[in-house]
Amino acid sequence: MSASQLILVLFSGLGVIHGLFLAVFLWTNSKANIIANRLLGILLIMLSFRIGKSVFLEFLENLDAKFIFIGLGTMMAIGPLFYLYSQAISDKSFHWINKRLLHFIPSLLAILFGFWIDESDLKTLPKLLFLLLFISYYSHYLVYLIITKVYISKQRKTGLSEGKYKLLNLLFYGLLIVWAVYVLNLFDELVPYIVGPVIYTIVAYAISFIVISKGYLQDTEHDKYKTTRVSEEQTDYLFSKVIDLVVNQKQYKDPELTLKSLSSQLNVSTQVLSMVINQKSEKNFNSFVNQYRVEEAIQLLNDTNFKNFNISAIAFESGFNSISSFNSSFKKHTNKTPQAYRQQVMK
Repeated sequence: MSASQLILVLFSGLGVIHGLFLAVFLWTNSKANIIANRLLGILLIMLSFRIGKSVFLEFLENLDAKFIFIGLGTMMAIGPLFYLYSQAISDKSFHWINKRLLHFIPSLLAILFGFWIDESDLKTLPKLLFLLLFISYYSHYLVYLIITKVYISKQRKTGLSEGKYKLLNLLFYGLLIVWAVYVLNLFDELVPYIVGPVIYTIVAYAISFIVISKGYLQDTEHDKYKTTRVSEEQTDYLFSKVIDLVVNQKQYKDPELTLKSLSSQLNVSTQVLSMVINQKSEKNFNSFVNQYRVEEAIQLLNDTNFKNFNISAIAFESGFNSISSFNSSFKKHTNKTPQAYRQQVMK
């Protein structure tokens, strides 16, 4: 194997490894929507197997026909998994029922065919059969992508959040690019077969970077409250009470303030209170309270009456119970450490 071939193997293999690591993370992640996480995790495993098969096919001679056709069979699971994942994060009433397994019958039959076929069958079976099989594999994938795209567009019109809509669109176009590349791979004279795994690696890392940097996955975490029923009027009322206690009465200055203690004052469960704060402020409880503590600290650092107070005293006066928490929250809010901010003010 030449050096250039080795580089291509390593680069294309990165996409497979990345997909498998993400799949493990999603499967074990207890936050957000567990069903959606696991569907996406299985989808990534199917993709990784499909791409891995292509890497082996490109660089290994005489790859067993069983491995090739099993890999093609797993491709027929990708479309249904994406469709069900889209439903899981779009529909709050979505829950798993065994009837949904019917989506995977074509994939199961294709995988069983892969286990059945032998090298000798490649010569004895009619070429028309293999042509029809390849058309079935790739058109099945594409049809599910189109159905899912239509579903996503309908959900957008009925209130699907911006973050979820952009996440699903990213996945749609990523899967469409992978499909297009593999269709082109059927014409070896036009596109080298290794282009598929290479493009997949680029797409996988690009989508991951966009999803993480834009925070699209955080939007799906709100699904953990899907069993909590609180009307919009109740949500507005509770949040107004939160603002009154935390901000107007300056309870944020109390370092002992917790989600539990605040929920006790309001006579609501911690889950309901957490949901209300997340929905109205788009922050979790700690971030919500700490933003007011940081604003208090900024006022104190600008107040000449507190110029002799050290940073620790400012932190505790603002409601923080640890210096590390104060420093990290302050820097997140201002992009400066408290000490650097004070030096800037004193100039």
